[in-house]
Amino acid sequence: MVSLETAGQVDIREKMHLDIVIVNYNSGFHLLNCLKSLSVNNGTMNGRLVTVYDNGSSDGSLQLARDSFPKLRYIGNHKNLGFAAAVNRAAQTLQNEYFLLLNPDIVVFPNAVDSMLEFMRQHPRCGILGGEILSPSGFRQHTCRRFPHYFNVPFGRRSLARRIFSNNEFSNKYLYLDLDYRCPQKVDFVEGSLMMIRRKAAEEVDFFDEDFFLYLEDADLCYRLKEKGWETWWLPESYAIHYRGENFRTDNIHPAMYHSRGFYRFFKKHYHPSTPLRWLLKTFLYFRLVYVISTEFVKKVFHDTNFSPRC
Repeated sequence: MVSLETAGQVDIREKMHLDIVIVNYNSGFHLLNCLKSLSVNNGTMNGRLVTVYDNGSSDGSLQLARDSFPKLRYIGNHKNLGFAAAVNRAAQTLQNEYFLLLNPDIVVFPNAVDSMLEFMRQHPRCGILGGEILSPSGFRQHTCRRFPHYFNVPFGRRSLARRIFSNNEFSNKYLYLDLDYRCPQKVDFVEGSLMMIRRKAAEEVDFFDEDFFLYLEDADLCYRLKEKGWETWWLPESYAIHYRGENFRTDNIHPAMYHSRGFYRFFKKHYHPSTPLRWLLKTFLYFRLVYVISTEFVKKVFHDTNFSPRC
């Protein structure tokens, strides 16, 4: 790990209960907006260590953040190690009881961080907590999910089957569309874009599995925590806006590939499919990959914001 910059007046050894970790990779101005939202979020930055871990960005986003927030802590590598590996390396430098993971394209609402921290303190078996993430238009993004199963490949969030049969049982169950969003809910897993983690729980399962480069590492972590008796919860009204996929607008192929590989690794690791089933999974994931890439291509060519698969 290469230290890009150390904290200004903040001592990493100081017990502040909560650390905040943002993994950055070519996020443009979104990283700066994320930090701005934290700085006005009821003093979230005051007395807390905010670590920006940069995964070899080349778009100037890191320098833009440094210029505006020079007293934060900046560390990282000169190449992209993947999300899971970056979080693990950042976590190794932290000591507090909780840490909050944020995507750089997240804007956090006032009181969101404090309400999540208070919930964790009141629920000692809660190992992971997710918040209520909205699209830039204000619509709820379904960021808490049931653990993936084989039917989620042909009926997943971005599948052709869901586009044709939007109200099918397999997709709805996976996305928790039957959830009561008015009160906190115990769920299978939440997205890592806004995730508060209890250090004791994460240490028990050795944090993230670095074989997941990008996507499904959050599902895998929650799955392993559940096996150890820890709980994952989703908290309403802890709002954040997610500018989903903004840093991948010029490259929709690699993220789609990582997503498909993440699904395959999750199934192979936890469900131990037979050899024929593995080949069937690979076939379905290949066609899913082709569909996702093609829809993003059409969207880009025709500027059709309604063509892409539903969130």
